[in-house]
Amino acid sequence: MQFLATGSDLRQGGARARVIGAAILCVAVALDVAAATETATMTTVDVPAPAAAPPTVMMAVPAQASSMAPLPPTLYVGAVAGEELLALLRAHPRFGQVSKDLVGSPISIQVSQSFESTAGGTAGAFASALLAGSTLGIIPMVTNNDLVITWEVAVNGTVLSRYRYRNNFTRVDSIYAGGADTTYGLGKEGLAWVRSTTQSFIDDLAKDAKLDALIAEHAFYFGPAPGGTVAR
Repeated sequence: MQFLATGSDLRQGGARARVIGAAILCVAVALDVAAATETATMTTVDVPAPAAAPPTVMMAVPAQASSMAPLPPTLYVGAVAGEELLALLRAHPRFGQVSKDLVGSPISIQVSQSFESTAGGTAGAFASALLAGSTLGIIPMVTNNDLVITWEVAVNGTVLSRYRYRNNFTRVDSIYAGGADTTYGLGKEGLAWVRSTTQSFIDDLAKDAKLDALIAEHAFYFGPAPGGTVAR
């Protein structure tokens, strides 16, 4: 066996070594490129979270205040309960210029009353009238009706606002009852209730947008109404 390599064999071995070394180098470069590509592919990008929406601010809305602007000179028309309702109305600062003597004023407050029968009240009144008549009035007559008080604000005769208040009353009347009737035919309870409708009317007008617009228009052309009072 021959163990010594010739010069030709050495040259061939060196060439193969160079080829193998070049191949190894190419493989190493390829691995480095692949590793770099993988690193780039796996790079994590931090995306900022979306900004939080601004908090909702809840603002309290105050309730609309009741209008208490004084009325301009206003005519009072009404004979309900004499002049007691007028006196109660004028006692409020807003109605200090309401008077029954301002016949030239285009603005007026009108008060009226009416009685409306109920089904039971009509039948009962008929029977009571028969009984009272058969005894020549010794047995008093009993009536039951709805008493309706109507308050109106009018401009040049046209109703701007109307408020109706109703209550049911039973009355006992006798032709032999002595003394003058100081309740205007309403009875004590009826008169007290009629007087109370004045405050109900004042409270309702405090929320009346049409009246507020009327006062504002009057103030635009003639100036705001003073807070004083006029003759009764």
